[in-house]
Amino acid sequence: MFLFLAFAITSCRENLNHAAETATEVPYTCPMHPQIVRNQPGSCPVCGMTLVAKQTANTPALTTTSNLNYLLQPVNQAVVADLKTIQPMQKQVQNEIILSGIITYDTRQQNIIPARFGGRIEKLYVQFNYQPVRKGQKLFDIYSPELVTAQKELLYLLQNDPTNTALINGARQKLKFLGATAAQLNTLAQNRRESYVFSVYSPYTGYVLDPAITATPANVPTASAPTAGGDNMAGMGNAGSTGINTSAVATPTNLTTSNGFAVREGMYVTTGQALLKVVDASQVWAQFRVPSNQINQLTPGTPISIYFNQIPGDSVRTRVSLVAPVYDGGENFAQVRASLSAQNKVTQIGQLITGKATYNTGVTLWIPKEAVLDVGTQAVAFQKVNNVFKPVAVQVGQQANGQVEIVSGLTAKDVIAANAQFLVDSESFIRVEKNNQ
Repeated sequence: MFLFLAFAITSCRENLNHAAETATEVPYTCPMHPQIVRNQPGSCPVCGMTLVAKQTANTPALTTTSNLNYLLQPVNQAVVADLKTIQPMQKQVQNEIILSGIITYDTRQQNIIPARFGGRIEKLYVQFNYQPVRKGQKLFDIYSPELVTAQKELLYLLQNDPTNTALINGARQKLKFLGATAAQLNTLAQNRRESYVFSVYSPYTGYVLDPAITATPANVPTASAPTAGGDNMAGMGNAGSTGINTSAVATPTNLTTSNGFAVREGMYVTTGQALLKVVDASQVWAQFRVPSNQINQLTPGTPISIYFNQIPGDSVRTRVSLVAPVYDGGENFAQVRASLSAQNKVTQIGQLITGKATYNTGVTLWIPKEAVLDVGTQAVAFQKVNNVFKPVAVQVGQQANGQVEIVSGLTAKDVIAANAQFLVDSESFIRVEKNNQ
């Protein structure tokens, strides 16, 4: 009886151990070849990969804690990384704008010499364009019946009614308006004889041009400006605005009169006809084309350094005198102008120049340029939240010294990645959540 009981107990224990071993056996399979199933760890006979435990209904599910919920988000919405971080800073930054421009005429120094009366050119004393002239230099002699009649009127009053000062002064004033100088009137009164050939003198100093020549380098539009004054003489006038020449040539040109004048000796001229132009190039303009996103940073009085491209190293300090309130036709550029003295021989009309203007920005939010990623349609910075970097859309403004202004999207308390490039590879696509935009 005792032997039977001992045998039965031993058999039960063996059966229980075998059942326990059978219950704890876990099948192993190949991730690449699921048809391979083994009851113990090993390698796949097909590809050699390590076999992994196969999930069954009795396999306990993995649990996650609340602080790991970010791992369940798509990979293009959150990045787990250990990178250097920074915070945006509220500060004022000194910025610099590089400008390309050209030396052009000061339109206030361009003066037209018109015909104050009709007549015939008897003698022309200037022969070619860019010929230097000085104030008071004789330009041409002209015969005019109108001027002869005005002289006879004054002589008649002087001879027959010398006490009538009102009429005499009126006759003198008429000749002055026609361009007669004080010396010519005194000579007329002394000689008591009219002159049939009347000399016209230059009221300005500069060099002479044919009026048909646009004395403005091409492709550099200028705004009209008040003209400089002068003495009341026969050639007194002004050029006003010379207009805009948008051809590709960068020097003053004219197709028919580039080497001489349209007015010749023996030609008849009419009242008001433009005969010559005198340009004073002692004061010139430096004109620049500035993109619209930078034009707001320049105001009259902004310091600017001008460098001459043909002469490296030479520079001139001046200030912005005008910011044009309009853009060029069909382009997104505005004109900025600075006055420049041309007393030295370095400054010449049509010369290409480079300007550098510096200004201080307002107190705004700034971050390094590397912390912003341009994805084409928007700019993105990676904000660190709960040890995770999330992309947030930001609106950027101006750039200065390797930094970029943040207009919106971040605050001074936010923590962002110092280099956004490290969080993106060449095949990544950043998806910014709508609530972060």
